[in-house]
Amino acid sequence: MTVRTRILEAAADLLAESADASTRAVCDAAGVTAPTLYHYFGDKEGLLTAAVDFGWAAFLQTKRTVAAVVHEHIADDVRAGWDNHLQFARENPNFYKLMWSPAIAANSAALREAYQMLYDRLELGAGRGQLRMSPDTASRIVLSATTGAALSLISQPDLYGDGTFATQLREAVIASITVPQDPASTAHQRERGAEPTIATAAAALSSRLAAEDTPLTGPEMALMQQWLTTLADAPSAALPSSPRRP
Repeated sequence: MTVRTRILEAAADLLAESADASTRAVCDAAGVTAPTLYHYFGDKEGLLTAAVDFGWAAFLQTKRTVAAVVHEHIADDVRAGWDNHLQFARENPNFYKLMWSPAIAANSAALREAYQMLYDRLELGAGRGQLRMSPDTASRIVLSATTGAALSLISQPDLYGDGTFATQLREAVIASITVPQDPASTAHQRERGAEPTIATAAAALSSRLAAEDTPLTGPEMALMQQWLTTLADAPSAALPSSPRRP
């Protein structure tokens, strides 16, 4: 094990217990001097950023395990990822808070990777016609809602500790971004005229165009994707349209 890795593991362990761990405590735990720590990380902020990325790597490994299972409907993928996310937060509350602190999260390469993993899976769902909106918008909704639920659970356990609200929020998010997976429910939605046909079709076509060769030129493809994203994310696309007269 390298000296740098030893310092990171010590910092990760201490931060999991308390977000206010000092550099002296990290040095003592890692068996190094302060100059050695500063040689590798520059200052405490550099150490925190590196330690958070180190912790994110462990989190991402659990996400990859979950992502290895591809469900038939994207709603079940979202459920699996959501539950995994909240479990990690419950098991590492202090570390999780630090991971999402604005000063750290803004520069975290691991956070961008986590977002990309979510986006890729939602894009797969869009290609199947299972999303009501673009994968990018759906990704932002899911990640922000999941993070908010996790921070609520660990910051105010008396109010949110039983987790019931998290399950309800999860299902509300899934309902807002996906097309119902129950055929009977889908038929009922169509009868009511509430199925977001244009949004779903636009998201599906956008995903397919990104994955397959087309005769479109680069500028044509960029313009097409811009149009499709606009249609997929337009609020009016999710609303029933007025009946047309013959």
